[in-house]
Amino acid sequence: MKKIAIILLAAVSFLACGPRAPRTAPGQLQPGSAEFLANEGIGYLNDGRLDQAAERLAAALKKNPQLAPALNAMALVHVYRREFPKAIELLNRLLQVNPKFLDAYNLLGTIYTEQGNYEKAKENLLIAANAEDYQTPENAYANLAMLEIKFAKFDSALRYAEKGLLLNRNFAPLFNLKGQALENLNRLTDAAASYARALALQGSPEPLYLLNSARVAARLGDRKRALDQLEQALGRTQDAALKTEILRLIKELDNK
Repeated sequence: MKKIAIILLAAVSFLACGPRAPRTAPGQLQPGSAEFLANEGIGYLNDGRLDQAAERLAAALKKNPQLAPALNAMALVHVYRREFPKAIELLNRLLQVNPKFLDAYNLLGTIYTEQGNYEKAKENLLIAANAEDYQTPENAYANLAMLEIKFAKFDSALRYAEKGLLLNRNFAPLFNLKGQALENLNRLTDAAASYARALALQGSPEPLYLLNSARVAARLGDRKRALDQLEQALGRTQDAALKTEILRLIKELDNK
């Protein structure tokens, strides 16, 4: 049985569909208006201050229950709190108000992926990926690749990663996902090259990407590179599960 490479689903896929501020210029916003409160809430959300974000966004929606950016941002608050049914309810409300708010389909797809609902996840992500007006379809393709990896459909994951890369050759998450698909298809040299490209596109290497690259380097017999990357990843992550996996691989390589 092929071993599925570690992926931090929520961290990548939800980042790919972050909230956008309302398009009204800040100087035109009336303090206390729904749009002003929504902007404040989105600012708090982007800073990771969920309680303050929820307070401002709730106030915005009380003034204007159909304000699309506030609905989207409040759905994200619920996602970060792992309150998925509440997020789904808000996103469905948002799509009734504005069926062209394509980030909502992308976010719905990631939620259903997290819940293990393959059919609903794919349906929503395909809508986002193939919509003519969607400004960042590479995000939806990245989430499609993650969905397929989660369900061990590695050929499909590779296809979606490559479709996304046709749209944006500088999107590091897609090279990382392509590497994961290739690794699980036992195309290790190609996987190593894809992970290397993902790392090269980042000013500050992502610990998960370093771990993935190190794992393939070890499988290819490059123990030194693997240890160097694992130690670098260890110094860059605060995630307990990731640290455990890094330390396990370091111990495994030290015993060889």
